[in-house]
Amino acid sequence: DFLFDLKTLLSLRAALPEGSFRRAQIENALYGAHLGLCYDPAACSDDEFRDGLRAAAPLLKEQLAKKNADSAPYIGLIGHSHMDTAWLWPLTETEKKCARTYANSLNLMEEYPEYMFVQSSAYHSEMLRRHYPELFGRIQKAVAQGRYEPNGGVWVECDCNLTGGEYMVRQFLWGQRFTRRYFGYTADCFWLPDTFGYSYAIPQIMKGCGVDYFLTTKISWNDTNRPEMTTFRWQGLDGTSVFTHFNRTHIGPSPETYQELTGDGDMKDKRVSSMRLFSFGKGDGGGGPEFEMLESARRLRDLDGTARSGYTTVSAFMKKMEETSVNPSVYAGELYLELHRGTLTNQHEIKRNNRLCEIALHNLEMALVHRAVMDGEAADESPVAPMMETLLVHQFHDILPGTCIHSVHEETKKSVGDAISRANLLTRQALAGNSGRVTLYNGTSFDRADTVYIAGAHPGVKGAKTQVFRDMEGETMTAVAGLEIAPFGSAAVEESAPTEAPCPFEVGERRVVTPFAVIEFDAGGAMSSFIDRRTGRELVGGLPFNTFLMAEDVPAAWDNWDLDADIEEKFAPAGRLLSREIISCGAVELRLRCRWALSDRSAITQDIVFDAATPLVTFDTVIDWQEEHRFLKAAFDTSLICDGVRSEIQFGHIRRSNHRSTSVEKARFETCNHKYSDLSEANYGVALLNDGKYGLSVREGGMRLSLHKGGMLPDKFGDKGRHLCRYALLPHMGGFSAETVVKPAYLFNNRPVEVEDGVGVPALCRTNHPGVVIETVKPCEDRQRAYILRLYEAEGGWASVKLSFGHAVKGLSECDMLEETTARIDPDAPITFTPFKIRTFRVEY
Repeated sequence: DFLFDLKTLLSLRAALPEGSFRRAQIENALYGAHLGLCYDPAACSDDEFRDGLRAAAPLLKEQLAKKNADSAPYIGLIGHSHMDTAWLWPLTETEKKCARTYANSLNLMEEYPEYMFVQSSAYHSEMLRRHYPELFGRIQKAVAQGRYEPNGGVWVECDCNLTGGEYMVRQFLWGQRFTRRYFGYTADCFWLPDTFGYSYAIPQIMKGCGVDYFLTTKISWNDTNRPEMTTFRWQGLDGTSVFTHFNRTHIGPSPETYQELTGDGDMKDKRVSSMRLFSFGKGDGGGGPEFEMLESARRLRDLDGTARSGYTTVSAFMKKMEETSVNPSVYAGELYLELHRGTLTNQHEIKRNNRLCEIALHNLEMALVHRAVMDGEAADESPVAPMMETLLVHQFHDILPGTCIHSVHEETKKSVGDAISRANLLTRQALAGNSGRVTLYNGTSFDRADTVYIAGAHPGVKGAKTQVFRDMEGETMTAVAGLEIAPFGSAAVEESAPTEAPCPFEVGERRVVTPFAVIEFDAGGAMSSFIDRRTGRELVGGLPFNTFLMAEDVPAAWDNWDLDADIEEKFAPAGRLLSREIISCGAVELRLRCRWALSDRSAITQDIVFDAATPLVTFDTVIDWQEEHRFLKAAFDTSLICDGVRSEIQFGHIRRSNHRSTSVEKARFETCNHKYSDLSEANYGVALLNDGKYGLSVREGGMRLSLHKGGMLPDKFGDKGRHLCRYALLPHMGGFSAETVVKPAYLFNNRPVEVEDGVGVPALCRTNHPGVVIETVKPCEDRQRAYILRLYEAEGGWASVKLSFGHAVKGLSECDMLEETTARIDPDAPITFTPFKIRTFRVEY
């Protein structure tokens, strides 16, 4: 007891300014105690030693008994252990870390009745339920007592840049359903201390899942612009706002820490609130608080010279802060982390598999709904659950960004790859029939007649143009153009006699003429000129299109995480053209196969595909990467003049500056995009589409897509190997819209599902407005003769929409994102959407 008293006062003395009366009082007490202490137990008897302690103790207690004024700031305390689901250890080790850490906090609760603890990830509780049921039972009792708070809202502390919109919803859906089922608790806080940036879409998703408060510590890591606010309202893409607090985490309570938490450097908006939340305990690999920390917390509760403090749940703290805050500012936009920008690109296969798995699960849910409606049975989500859990777990904020050790990366590739294969198999089984024909299924809410690819040789298809070729794997494929497939519907591939169709392409040594463009190639294989034939406009405004740029990538810190700002000055053209040949030229497309050497170790093979029916130019790419500490981009420097770039995020797009005029703009030299980014003038634009390349840099008219990062820590093998990706250039007449950009991006990513002997299905549902996208068709979580539709407005405008269905509808209800009914809806009535609004409906059949 004496030791903790002494440590507390020594720490408080160090935190107080020299010359303060309070510091002088403490120094007098410490000096008085010092005079009576025996520092060498060997030189005095045990009784003399203890007598010295007894004499000194009251001097310390007198100082510790001095209370604070009412005006002192208040620090809410909550024990916590930031637990990485995987990082420098595998998932299996996390189970043990969770057991040790949470058992430790339960034991501390027995010794310290005031102590409280928050655990944020529902999946960690599920680990204990499966593997440590007795410990899980103890946690349930502590939750019921109000001392153990399962408040984080999500399944895992997920990445918020890369995770798709629907799967952000599922993180909350799985998290909330678990805590409700096993703890009788609904989370009201989104707790994300260590994620690498926060999407503009998050506030609306949070509110739709019953979560009112957002907390993070990570923005304090910014390398350029320090946050100006600690407590504020964060307004999202659609106008929804959530009360937000930048809390702090630290090893343990101390006067120095309290001074830092409430000081001018860390808490600039003191007029808004004098409250600060402080979660303490050892983290990353678990551990949590130790008894020494709790002893310090006891002594600091109301001690003159430092902030007042006390234990609280996160929920109670946020409610109190919201009630008492004075005119909190409103911040609208993404919470961009000015650090760890390389996590948008690192570990390519993990990121591409994430996109492919999101699409595969989307298509499986659509197929299960089709089958249930056809059979008149209840739609069942349970077949999806194992793959869904795999995906959600591997969207953790170190796994999906690719910042773990090698074994975790390899496990992720295998687990998510297996989930993709399993989902695709179940989709084909759900859509199997006896048609005797190959059937294609459209997993998007758009009518499509774009070029699609089916396995094998099909020289004639009724109602379509075809072209047979061999892909880069040597497989025979058929490009089929003009086959119409309704939204969430199907089309049979009916074989017919081959028909001759004129080839609309002209190919010279370095010149290609398509129905839409005239392209000149330079000696290195890049496009030095790209003239749109519809306007006569030259689109190249800097480096030739598809110039490969490479730079040394040795960040000052955080190898697999970071891109330093000076990398933009280091990029130089890379890629020595080895060969170019015509692989296929016909009525559907022109396919040029090019090979480049990036170095004496690494190479790129690419099929550049010019479409006959659209201006789309696709780059099917194989990267043989053997580099270390190098970064690779593909440059598309356009001649467009506009004041912003639109990049897709979850359930919409964000418009960012394409200039570098301010320190904020300069710091955002690498940003996140999902399926597309677009530069548009009033009546013309150029979009860049991708199938899993999330990193992008934009400056003026130039868009440069990040292709590969060669960091070597903590994965000492880097990201070497053979990697596949696709990206595309899309010049479009008219400015940005769903028709010009959003629809092509969806079609580019979600190719039709091909099923041998598939059953024919009508369009399951559709809207009459192209700007309102049906993002999700899924069975209800609780097995019902009903399914869920989730729609959003994609252009940033107001829309009135009517839904139509390919089956009889017995009832339509609106619900929240947790699938709880909020209102009955007339199926024939129009539904309105404000900009970027997400709405969810239950369709009874």
